[in-house]
Amino acid sequence: YEELKDKHLTVNKDITEENRTGQRRDMMPWFWLIKDGRKENSSKWLQEFHRIMWLRAKQRRDRWSEEVQQCATDMLMTKNWFKHQENIWKDRAKAAETAQRPGHECYAYKQTEMWHKFYERCKTFDSYIQLYHVQTR
Repeated sequence: YEELKDKHLTVNKDITEENRTGQRRDMMPWFWLIKDGRKENSSKWLQEFHRIMWLRAKQRRDRWSEEVQQCATDMLMTKNWFKHQENIWKDRAKAAETAQRPGHECYAYKQTEMWHKFYERCKTFDSYIQLYHVQTR
C-alpha cells in the first residue's frame, strides 16, 4: 500500500462546495480504488461508493452540458435583440429623414451602426456554439 498523505484525507468538495471551479481535476484517493481481497458480497459498500461517485460525476457533466446549452440560447437571444435594436434605429433614422431632422437622422444612423456592430460580434460566436454541439452529440 501507498503511504497516506494529507491530500488523501480531504473531505469531498462535491458535498461542501458543489458549485466550485476546478472539479475536472478531482480524483479519488488511491485507497478507494483498491480491492479488499474479500469475497464480492463483502464489498457491497465499496460498490455503492463507486456507484455514488459515478453518479456525482455524471450529474456534474450534465450540469455543465446544460450550462453550455443555456449559454448558447442566451447568446442567440442576445444576437436577436441586437438585430431588433438595429432595425428599430434604422426605422427611426428613416422617420427622421422624412421629417427633415438631420440631427436626429445622424444620431439614429449612429445607433444603427452601433447595434449592427454588436450583432456582427455575436455572429462570430455561432461557430463556437455549433462546434460544441457537434462534439457533444
